[in-house]
Amino acid sequence: MVAKEASLKDIIESEPHRLEIPFFQRRYVWKEENWEELLCALEHFKEEKVFWGAVIIKHSSEKESDAMGHEFSKGYVIDGQQRLTTIALLTKAIYDSIEEKEDWCKKIADNDLFFTPYASASRDKYQIIIKQSRTDREEFEYIIKTGIVNQEQIEMEKDSGGQISRCYAYFRKTFQKRKKEELAQLIDNLYGDEKVFVQIMLDEKDVNEQAIFDSINRAGQKLASSDIIKNNLFKRMMYLTKDEKRVCDLCDRYWDGIFWNDQFWDDKRQFGNIEKSHLDFLLYSVACIKWTEETLKNIHEEPERVFEQKAVDLDENELQELITDIAKYALIYKKYIYEFGEKIEDFTFSKEEHIKRLLLIMNKFKIQMFYPYILKRLYETIRSCNIETKEIVCDLSERSMNREAKLLEAYLVRRRIYSASTSGYSKKCMEVLEKGIGQLYSDFKFEGENSDILEENKQLKEALKKIRQQDVAKIVLFCLELTRWDEKDDMGQLAFQYQLEHIMPKKWKDHWPLPSNCSEDERNAKIEEIGNMILLTQKLNGHLRNSEYKIKMEGSHEGKSVKEGYKDRTQLKMTKDIIDQYEQGDKIWDEEHIERRTEELYKELLAHWDIEKLLGEVTG
Repeated sequence: MVAKEASLKDIIESEPHRLEIPFFQRRYVWKEENWEELLCALEHFKEEKVFWGAVIIKHSSEKESDAMGHEFSKGYVIDGQQRLTTIALLTKAIYDSIEEKEDWCKKIADNDLFFTPYASASRDKYQIIIKQSRTDREEFEYIIKTGIVNQEQIEMEKDSGGQISRCYAYFRKTFQKRKKEELAQLIDNLYGDEKVFVQIMLDEKDVNEQAIFDSINRAGQKLASSDIIKNNLFKRMMYLTKDEKRVCDLCDRYWDGIFWNDQFWDDKRQFGNIEKSHLDFLLYSVACIKWTEETLKNIHEEPERVFEQKAVDLDENELQELITDIAKYALIYKKYIYEFGEKIEDFTFSKEEHIKRLLLIMNKFKIQMFYPYILKRLYETIRSCNIETKEIVCDLSERSMNREAKLLEAYLVRRRIYSASTSGYSKKCMEVLEKGIGQLYSDFKFEGENSDILEENKQLKEALKKIRQQDVAKIVLFCLELTRWDEKDDMGQLAFQYQLEHIMPKKWKDHWPLPSNCSEDERNAKIEEIGNMILLTQKLNGHLRNSEYKIKMEGSHEGKSVKEGYKDRTQLKMTKDIIDQYEQGDKIWDEEHIERRTEELYKELLAHWDIEKLLGEVTG
């Protein structure tokens, strides 16, 4: 890598001759505020020198040639696409605004928009310096060439074309009332000798574009790993096939058709300690699935390098399969992870839908690093897939996947109850992908008095006595509730829409007398046990919530004002057990009742998430 101060002329008029926007790079997106800011800086250039940013160019050993076979050098514009494209369009707008072309104006075409592939080349043989990505190329080349390599005039209807045309039209309109001398001064400011850029030249073997970009341009738009990965994959496919139309069709169908039409792919989301876009996280997941032998550090920190190195070893069919798989994984991710999470309150869950319940748990606990495993297992159950309509259906009832999901559910919930660290989840996911779901407990001892499972059970028991995280208590009670429901019930599926309620309220002092054998600290501790918690269809009235046990059960009926109690706010069997107990004559709820119910729930929890049993089911 070589970095140096440079003028625009240094960048445009020196080698490499052709500055190519990577073929599959994103389109031109600058808007009027960007054009106006650039023009303002240019107009006040003499008064206030400004830094115009970094331009990162990656050398290519490949040569390009014109129709006559004359070769010329090229490099890829890794960063600076928006800026250089805008400057080219501004330059052409100045050229087209001058009716009588003087020598300075003609030099624009000869030196700053085009280069000559050989000394005696006529203008119709000129080559454009900046070669746009495929999405903007036709529009850009029409504007740059027209009136220079031919005698035509640019014709654009109002509001027609894309952002390239809008940019050119903006500058043409702005320059309508400018004097020729003013326009000449703008050109002098643009192409003078002032070093207003940092030019970074990368060797062809450098694949650390992202790190370089981030360190130079932290205030700018982040160069996403997905952009580099996309370019490298399709550049490799172009090299293998030499068929531009086929590769473009492949990109339109399996990449742009999926990722360009949905804004959410670019939205940022927190994945563990790292913020990634949904697309970057998807590609991280694909790399984990495809290349389990790769180090997790490389996949986390340099995914673009991993994809590039792996793609080099693939033949044409293997590379197309990889690109196709990325599209399928994307459809699965969108439907079963993203959209599921967005509409989670609309879904219902049954006793045997373990994969669906696992997705709920991971969403509510914000545990994301096992998603590569989830995507892999869902991929293996695909029933139908239509890339054009972006529809995919996976078999959520597939038995082996559901058995494995139940084991992972147990692993995650048990550890979350006693607040175990999640720092090793990415590594554990890679082990599971490589060797199977049994790796979740590969480091556990199951024999003897000091077995790890017995020790974990003790931690669970203590944690249930001080379960202050409401999301954990809700998930535990919901999952245990589901064990009581089956196809014989009128309602075998439940939505996760319940409210967590403390039976003995946190504000107990007004209506819950303290027994002589219990201190305030002891009572406050009991209130936080899971045995004191139930799920209701909706919250109690604020007044009832802190009332005595009888009022909380039966509600309040004072005149025309009716406030419903537990009896009217539940359809759940676990809550009904407590109501039945009350109606059978047990009108007291105290520390002893809480302790007894905590013990009962603990035993249910061990039976439901029985690790040894679940391991036996998945390993045979």
